[in-house]
Amino acid sequence: MKALLVYFRGYVKDSILGPVFKLIEACFELLVPLVIAGIVDTTIPNKDQNHLFMMIFLLFGLAFVGVVVAVSAQYFSSRAAVGYAQGLTNNLYAKIMRLSKKKRDEIGTSSLVTRLTGDTFQIQTGINQFLRLFLRAPIIVTGAIIMAFRISPRLTLWFLGMVLVLTLIIVVASRIVNPLYAKIRVINESIVTSTRQQLEGMRVIRAFGQSERELDDFTTVNKDLKTWQLKTGVIASLISPLTFLVVNMTLIAILWQGNFQIQGGLLTQGMLIALVNYLLQILTELLKLAMMLTNLNQSFISAKRVETIFNLEDEDIKAPLTIKKADQEALVLAIDQISFTYPTASQPSLQGINLRLTEGESLGIIGGTGSGKSTLVNLIMNLYQPQLGSLTIFNNQASPKNLKEWRSWVAYVPQKAELFRGTIRSNLTLGLKHEPSDQELWHALDMAQAADFVRDKELGLDEPVESFGRNFSGGQRQRLTIARALMRPAPFLILDDSTSALDYLTESRLLAAIRENLTSTSLIIISQRTNSLKAVDQILVLDKGHQLGLGNHEELLATNKLYQDIHYSQHQKEAADES
Repeated sequence: MKALLVYFRGYVKDSILGPVFKLIEACFELLVPLVIAGIVDTTIPNKDQNHLFMMIFLLFGLAFVGVVVAVSAQYFSSRAAVGYAQGLTNNLYAKIMRLSKKKRDEIGTSSLVTRLTGDTFQIQTGINQFLRLFLRAPIIVTGAIIMAFRISPRLTLWFLGMVLVLTLIIVVASRIVNPLYAKIRVINESIVTSTRQQLEGMRVIRAFGQSERELDDFTTVNKDLKTWQLKTGVIASLISPLTFLVVNMTLIAILWQGNFQIQGGLLTQGMLIALVNYLLQILTELLKLAMMLTNLNQSFISAKRVETIFNLEDEDIKAPLTIKKADQEALVLAIDQISFTYPTASQPSLQGINLRLTEGESLGIIGGTGSGKSTLVNLIMNLYQPQLGSLTIFNNQASPKNLKEWRSWVAYVPQKAELFRGTIRSNLTLGLKHEPSDQELWHALDMAQAADFVRDKELGLDEPVESFGRNFSGGQRQRLTIARALMRPAPFLILDDSTSALDYLTESRLLAAIRENLTSTSLIIISQRTNSLKAVDQILVLDKGHQLGLGNHEELLATNKLYQDIHYSQHQKEAADES
């Protein structure tokens, strides 16, 4: 937890002023019962109107000062809490971005989002309440007991007993509730995961008529959350009635004993009223303290979850790699008997893959869903490392010095076209270290077969792009994403099934433009369509992670059964569509 304290830098003054103002407010509040006691015991019996008005004016003055001080305390406490949470969230996001893909996958996207939003907000709430109450509550309780002791030492024993019993109730309830709050956090992550998956796959769910099943799955998780929240809520809700029960029993005892002391001349009516006021002040502060401890417990759980992320080791993209020399001239990619299994998988996603690619050659990768195509691309980009075998890329006969250089050698177009809110220009220049000219942008758009529809837009390169590119069609999004990759010259260009929304004519023009303009770039294409791979030099056929074939289109069509099945099934479908 010490590592999280660093985010208070810059807010030390606010963190001090907030509690100090609350302390001043508490001192003024402790004076109010004494003023009321003076009115009851002195002013009213003497029928002194001038003194009564003075006391009323004093009460209003104390109230006004109390409000000003309370608002000031709230301002400084909130400023410190929000500033702390802002710094924490920024650094947590930066930390997540520095983690390796393997670690992010192990934790899960939903868990990371929950920690970045819900947990940081819970920490902010806990800090805000702590700064406002950690001095006020003890001062009010201690001050009320001291004032009560000055009035009647004997009756103060009831106060002490009440405080001890209430403290015991709060501590026991907190120990029971803490693990339950941790459980609720985990279930919340499950709901976020379920909701995220269902929203992302809404089209598929509806297409296959699985809406009711998904609704049942969500309902099951939601009921589980409801059960644990009710269990936690019942235990947490007992604190308030138990507190009132103990305080009211103490109040009855004080009134009963106070009556005897008044009759014996040991206590005045005003003093008894002051004692009751101090008792109610203690009640209010202990209820606030119980609420604060509940929130602090949740904040502590959230802080541990956030600290877990900070304790993870960063991916060192500048750590030196063993530099290898290509064992044959113009070699750019060497894959030797690699095998890879995801952390949570029971079976390898890739096994026994062998491949050689030389400069100027193009590679196609084809296979059914789940055959390991995207996994192989992740290995080529070094987002993962194979558990067995070796995979190396080369440029000018030498392998990269570190991960940063390795990934800079690869321009990647993802399977799902990703555009960001802004303009076409801002999307094309994303990640570039220099400001390209309009001529360079149009050249990339021309190669990606996107120049025509961009010119048709009213603002051209400055045409707005909505989040996720919602104002463009699927084919337009893919072409813009390809154009963005082409703006970043690299020895390797990977198209991960990123032409699926294009017709054959547009796709062929795109690939021809890339081959014509990027003669020194090694092109790797993942595609489900054999027509898209006819012109590549080598085609790797994968099935359930195994390499079933390697050769050009004609060779595979003559010798590889899986490739034949894929090719002829597509051509039969096309013939049926044409008829």
